[in-house]
Amino acid sequence: MTRSRYAIAVLLQSFGVVRKNRRLTDAAFEMHLMQDGEEILGAFCWPSIEEIEELSMEYWNLRKLEREETALSEKVNKAERTLFNAQTERASLVDRSKDIGQELFQQRDDLFEKIEKLNIERDDLMTEAQQIKRKHSALKMKAKVLKEEESKDQKKIDECRKSLAELRGRFTESKEQLIETNDKIDSLEEKLPKLQEEISEKLKGSKGEATEAFAQISKANRDITKFQAELGLLHEEQAKIFREVGRFLNLNSNREDCKAACKDHRGIQEQTRLLSESVQWNRDLVERVTK
Repeated sequence: MTRSRYAIAVLLQSFGVVRKNRRLTDAAFEMHLMQDGEEILGAFCWPSIEEIEELSMEYWNLRKLEREETALSEKVNKAERTLFNAQTERASLVDRSKDIGQELFQQRDDLFEKIEKLNIERDDLMTEAQQIKRKHSALKMKAKVLKEEESKDQKKIDECRKSLAELRGRFTESKEQLIETNDKIDSLEEKLPKLQEEISEKLKGSKGEATEAFAQISKANRDITKFQAELGLLHEEQAKIFREVGRFLNLNSNREDCKAACKDHRGIQEQTRLLSESVQWNRDLVERVTK
């Protein structure tokens, strides 16, 4: 909402055109957009807030998280390099012994392919769970805003609650699927040593190489999944602080130190400021009716 539209809405209210529910809906929607904008603003501008006293704690926390993120990313890259090298070694072993115990090799490859597919499925489930969690947080905010503003549109609140319940159910289902997938992976990985032992009987002298290659592949897959999950949690913590930083920069957009921090991203700061004004104007229009 712009200043001119606010003035027109005030004028229309004087003639009995209220549109209270529309104002509440617009305020809730714009509040969500504003919070997303504040998170983006904080993510872009936080390296420049060191001299802002009120944001000192957030700045140093983000510096620490950035260092941890770099370390975790390097661990992921290292595990991926290990996985690639181990898979290359596995392919080399298969090539050298393709005429020996071919049936057992095929069984092992099939087994390992199943494990790899399950690892991908596990990663997808973890990603889905994080997306559900984010949607859940957004709906909780919407319901909170509607409740705090004493919305009379009970239908929207009920819809929020229904959606929240559905998301909780989906999250529980994803969690159960994740446990089931992990159990399947563990079960299949338990078969590898026995199968490898049979192969080794046919491949005298190659047992150590093959076992090591498969152990490295299995460990690398587990490490990648673990480090990516840790990165996901770290990114959530960063996002929370980004929103706090962006909120402060938005509320204090006229301060010189805040302007300096946002000098390279004035467009984003201006958009969040305008959204903040629009939210307030919509709320003012509702308050004028309820007085």
